[in-house]
Amino acid sequence: MRVQIERTRQVADRRFWGGLRPYTTVNYGSVDRFNKSCNLRLRATTHHRDQSHHRTSTCRPVPGCRHFQYRALPPTSSPSGLPFIRLLELLPGTETDPINSILTEVELSQNLVYEAVSYCWGDPDDGAIITCNEQDLIVPKNLAVAFRNMRRLDEPRRLWADALCINQADVVEKERQVQLIWAIFSHAQRTLVWLGDVQDKSHRDMSKLGQHAIKLGLSVFRLRDDSPQSPRVRVWDAIRKEYRTLLPFSAEFYLDLIGMLQMPWFRRAWVVQEVAVANKVAVFWGSSEYDWEELLQALRYMAGTRVPLAFITTLQDISSIEEERTRYRLGNTSLYAVLLRHQRCLATDTRDKVFSFHGLAERFSQPQTPIRISYRDGISAVYRNTSLNILQRDQTLDLLSRPPHQLTSSLKDLPSWVPDWSISPNTSLAYSWGHGPLSLAGAEIETGGVQRQFSATLNSKYLLTTHEDMLVVEGYQFDQVVEVGPIFQGVQLPYTVQSFTGIIREWIRTVRAFLHARKVILSWQSMAQIRSKIRYTTNETRREAFWQTISVGEYNRSARVQAELRVWSNVTRLAIFVRQMYTDPLGLPYCVAVFLWHLVSNKELFVFEIQGRYTLNRRLIRTARGYLGLASCLTDVGDDVVLCKGSSVPLVLRKTDDTAETFRLVGDSYVHGIMDGRTFEERRCRQLFLT
Repeated sequence: MRVQIERTRQVADRRFWGGLRPYTTVNYGSVDRFNKSCNLRLRATTHHRDQSHHRTSTCRPVPGCRHFQYRALPPTSSPSGLPFIRLLELLPGTETDPINSILTEVELSQNLVYEAVSYCWGDPDDGAIITCNEQDLIVPKNLAVAFRNMRRLDEPRRLWADALCINQADVVEKERQVQLIWAIFSHAQRTLVWLGDVQDKSHRDMSKLGQHAIKLGLSVFRLRDDSPQSPRVRVWDAIRKEYRTLLPFSAEFYLDLIGMLQMPWFRRAWVVQEVAVANKVAVFWGSSEYDWEELLQALRYMAGTRVPLAFITTLQDISSIEEERTRYRLGNTSLYAVLLRHQRCLATDTRDKVFSFHGLAERFSQPQTPIRISYRDGISAVYRNTSLNILQRDQTLDLLSRPPHQLTSSLKDLPSWVPDWSISPNTSLAYSWGHGPLSLAGAEIETGGVQRQFSATLNSKYLLTTHEDMLVVEGYQFDQVVEVGPIFQGVQLPYTVQSFTGIIREWIRTVRAFLHARKVILSWQSMAQIRSKIRYTTNETRREAFWQTISVGEYNRSARVQAELRVWSNVTRLAIFVRQMYTDPLGLPYCVAVFLWHLVSNKELFVFEIQGRYTLNRRLIRTARGYLGLASCLTDVGDDVVLCKGSSVPLVLRKTDDTAETFRLVGDSYVHGIMDGRTFEERRCRQLFLT
């Protein structure tokens, strides 16, 4: 066996590496020193591609064995000026063979042939031993299982995987290589996504589902309109009927699909960049391989059926990744926008909540403002430096307009003007059909996804200025908050559960949230005095001003406002019915069933859901001058509404002392009647210091 591996290695050297030197064999030293340096439990894992089990046993290194030691990458000083990376050659083998590989240094060039692996590390203390350059190398167990499923039987496979190709113990090298990850994945022929292992093979129907979706043309589904007599509706219904005929999937398939969508890969921060910049993407789930487009089409079909599966927030995660691919190709992105869109992603090292996205915006950034990747800086320092970078690039204060949440930051030394990207607001972003709260400065109109631009301070620019740890802005107090309403927490749809009692429990929780949301809106209406005959400051009726406020001015004053009133009337009637039935134990199952039917079948209620994107985690405010507004859930009576140069929306600030110059940022706001800049007076601006 040793001779066979050596012969395969020599052939691979000649075929792929063109004479580049393989690593020399180095004895790492004592076993105790090796174990201490790795800080891992050593496990030998055997994964059978066609069987649904693992055989895991604890093993100890044998004294005298050769353990892997990295050699420093050559500096970027060759005539080509190209950086060096490492590539792994995964040698062929069967499912029972040990994993053997060769790690070699190469220049990162356009004509380099390799595939990049996108995966989750898993438990950092759970490792597996593979052979690399005839030395023992510990890798994450999940990656070792991926190698067993990805390797070929008859020829080597050239891969890049960060756990092996970057020396994780060398901080300087890690920082340099992380800067290159977007280039590594964009140069790769394909990105291989490893979701994880599975227990059965019903997921193979996913490929069939995706292929049918492509053949039938899911774009036709978007042609449906409101008229049941429309020819397009008849086409849509015919195709849907065809789907039901072609795809008689079992309950096991749907449960397995739910299991796939709950794999941790979909929430990992790094995967957004890895997939967004990729040329082609293949998805591995156990021993099965799918095309990324097949997976997308299958999930789009499932979402279109309105089965409970459509409510899984993972569908929104996948959609966000695909949208990022489009934005990257169009060059239509910025670092702050990317960070906002993917804040709910997870990372073991919370500095990666920033570093993992830098490549998506770095390609389009100004040369003088590169993102500095340093794992030697603390979390707060990384977030502060990133904020300064964004402020310098954008020359606006839109960074200070971010979606509100009620989670407390654990970073006590973080200034109020610096976003805490370590927070993953799951509760907020799980609102309704996967939509999350919006940054008011970056609010998108639902019809077409066009970004709407407020101009509360006209077209003024912000030039970055700091004083010690404080951000210096120019602005003035426009008004003061004198009344605040309760916080709108949204209506979170049930999680996917696999038992009847679990489903009922989740829907009961949803009904309660729905009733509470109705109570909040009624309280806001009373606070806004919508029945008053006195006109609002814009000469609108108070009812019109109220609806304009909670929809941040998105709806027109006439027909759209009337439509909103009709929608809210329907929602109110439904809420009254639910409350009546909710108090009757015998009527509770019927109440839940009717509520579900109305929620997924009444198209008007979707307007209520869209509207909630602006109000989520915000509260209605009334100012001393009589304005109505939407502000962060943290806003309180006595806070100042401030207009600052470079900010497209009013900011809510709170004084920190008696000097009237030092403030803490509370959040952004929408104040109806001043968002077009007509009330902005630049001559009143003075320096304000944000701590």
